Amino acid sequence: MIKEIIKKNRLTIAFFGDIGVFLISIILVLYLRYGNENFYAQFTVHREPFIFVLIIWFIIFYISNLYTYKAFSGILEIVKHLSITLLVSFFITITIFYIFSRFFYLTPKANLVIFTIIFGLLDTAWRYLLRKIFIKKEYCSKILMLASSPLVKTVFDHLKTNPQLGYSVQLIQDDFRDLSKIIKTDSINLVVVDKEYLKNNTAIKTLYHLLPKHIEIIMFTDFYESLFGYIPLIEIEEEWFVREITENKNTYELIKHLLEVLLIIISLPITIPLIILISFMITLTSRGLIIYKQERMGKNNKPFTLYKFRTMKVNQTGPLWTTENDSRITFLGKFLRNTHLDEIPQFFNVLKGDISFVGPRPERTKLVEIYNQIPYYETRHIIKPGIIGWAQLNYKASTSLEEAQKKFQYDLYYLKNRSFVLDLFIILKTIRILFLKNK
Repeated sequence: MIKEIIKKNRLTIAFFGDIGVFLISIILVLYLRYGNENFYAQFTVHREPFIFVLIIWFIIFYISNLYTYKAFSGILEIVKHLSITLLVSFFITITIFYIFSRFFYLTPKANLVIFTIIFGLLDTAWRYLLRKIFIKKEYCSKILMLASSPLVKTVFDHLKTNPQLGYSVQLIQDDFRDLSKIIKTDSINLVVVDKEYLKNNTAIKTLYHLLPKHIEIIMFTDFYESLFGYIPLIEIEEEWFVREITENKNTYELIKHLLEVLLIIISLPITIPLIILISFMITLTSRGLIIYKQERMGKNNKPFTLYKFRTMKVNQTGPLWTTENDSRITFLGKFLRNTHLDEIPQFFNVLKGDISFVGPRPERTKLVEIYNQIPYYETRHIIKPGIIGWAQLNYKASTSLEEAQKKFQYDLYYLKNRSFVLDLFIILKTIRILFLKNK
């Protein structure tokens, strides 16, 4: 029972384990500082401030990818990743404590320093222990893969170099006669099958008889998606879109738009001064209009005018997409692009309903004409585009048709999985990228 829980809930265990380490660290700090006699009184005094610390820290941990399998790839990665995140968490917390000192009426300097050190040591040990458990064979899910896809090698290599994912893989490509025996003998937990093998009657009958044995069966495309965060384009056909993208999400889209309008109204005290300052700086540093207008492709293949702060020199020619160290971009423009401040005028597009905060990035109509060579590319236009998106979070700006195709696979992932939870995840991760250029 415990083994099955660990197999299926690894990152959840890591999260709740961190909370446990957090509470133990608080108790140790208070005992070290105040002793047994004053413990309860001091615990009462520190309770509210440290609840705040817990919330802030775990938001930062989440944004910093501490709850991904990559964070458990090795002891050096654990120490490096956790140390940097703790340092950031400490300085953000102590700054907030001093700014709102009337609310946080305890002096946090010594207590917070001691707490951070103790938590760092204990959590490093906890995460190292978890990694040791994650890579043990008895806690690994045993997979039988029935697949002939050219992407199988990619999956094998990824699982081999990331043992913390907890998968032990066996591959069958031709002989199905002993399939049931192999599943029983090798204690297979999960069967991954691609579309080609679903056409094989022997394979289908064997899989059918597995249903009462509670062995999980998953399509290769879904397994690949869970590992890499995008949809493998070469593995899907029209039936995939009919099966995965037909759900009506009108209520989600309506509530999403209303929330976006509310957020824009709330942010006006911050955005209006920024608009004035940026407009003045653009006028001061280069000639030309402040706002740059460009035709982009929107929902249902309807073009619209997108608004951005101008970041390029006027009367410049070049490729449709920008490249690294593009000479057409102004000095101020580089800063605006890196901080995404050039996107602020797009709030007007959000109010108009042209775009959302989160969605596939709207491309220039001329680029769309080129990108339509990509299979099924038109499907990214069945929902509103966005200022930020899953593809931008996971892949660089495309500068070729091949890169656009790779990026489109991330758009398909968003198209299939779009929800308030995923939107919030994208927003939080984008905030991290604003402060840490290296993702």
